[in-house]
Amino acid sequence: MSTLSVMTAAEMIRDAYADALGARVDTSIDIRGVQTHYMKDGTLVIPGTNEFSDWFDFNLQFGGQPMNGHGFEVVPGDSGTLWHGGFLEHAQIVYTFAKGLRPKFIVGHSLGAASAQIVGASLGIPAIAFAAPKTCQSRGRMHGEGWVLNICRVDDTVCHVPPSFLGFRNVGSLYWLTPDEVHPGEDHKIEHYMELLTLPRVQERVPMRWPR
Repeated sequence: MSTLSVMTAAEMIRDAYADALGARVDTSIDIRGVQTHYMKDGTLVIPGTNEFSDWFDFNLQFGGQPMNGHGFEVVPGDSGTLWHGGFLEHAQIVYTFAKGLRPKFIVGHSLGAASAQIVGASLGIPAIAFAAPKTCQSRGRMHGEGWVLNICRVDDTVCHVPPSFLGFRNVGSLYWLTPDEVHPGEDHKIEHYMELLTLPRVQERVPMRWPR
């Protein structure tokens, strides 16, 4: 089975934010603020928001419309899994785009990481989710979770919401990155995830290619 370098995945997210994917893109969508790129190498790239403040605004204003009732509302998916309503709404757009393409890999960051979890598990496609929020409120392990890798920083607020005490969790494997120093305002940026991924102490315990 082919694998994807975690650092390569992070670089694609970085380039998506910088509008620097260029000729590597085969086709893209931008629907109600949901941006997704299908790369010529078969990777689906789902940027979210690289700033925590933008993430917060987007989750209050999905697609330019108030997310009435979302908050911490959960909605059952087709499998019966309980998903955060806003994340599921985002993921459904990505799912519709991805299903016909059958990508080899899925990569997401922030809100895009929420969709990467849901779509990767639903389609059984290897997915890497950086700065991943908690998407699911179902206790039982769902079919397809083994395809998903979540990489989170302990100082990234997005990775701690919605809160665990309400029963929310990540879908798939979860690895935490711990910086030597906390950098408020920088902890959510993909570039600062990339910096930690170069550290030997991180590489010793976090998968550097996915799936393993």
